[in-house]
Amino acid sequence: MIPKLRTFERDANMSWEEPKLRELNATAFDSLQDQTVAILAVGDSDAWLQRGNGVPQASSMRFVSIEDVTDTLLAQLCPTVIISPALSKRFDCIDLAQLLCRLEYKGRYRAVSHELPNPKMIEREIRSICPNLDFGVLTSD
Repeated sequence: MIPKLRTFERDANMSWEEPKLRELNATAFDSLQDQTVAILAVGDSDAWLQRGNGVPQASSMRFVSIEDVTDTLLAQLCPTVIISPALSKRFDCIDLAQLLCRLEYKGRYRAVSHELPNPKMIEREIRSICPNLDFGVLTSD
């Protein structure tokens, strides 16, 4: 069964993540100019919105929970980039990175955080665990 996907309209109170997501959307895909960029946001969408975070307006952006990330979902959506919080109540970026490796995901994965004291250390750790995963941390700095 394919999970129901949720889309959100742009919120008037955009948080610090919006410029990072726009940067990700605008500059990270220069080599993909002729392709549609599909962004899969993994996390708890209700908690995200309750904290006052908005979702950038993007026709190809979908929110799903980590439980929804399956090989079927990835095959259906063919996301070019997956984003998630670096840390959440139910999972962290290492959990999702390992799942994406098991599912042989070939696109980009970016974790978003303004709370990590050393994002480069997390990047190194995930690259050592999942060497074939294109991973990076987006921070508010």
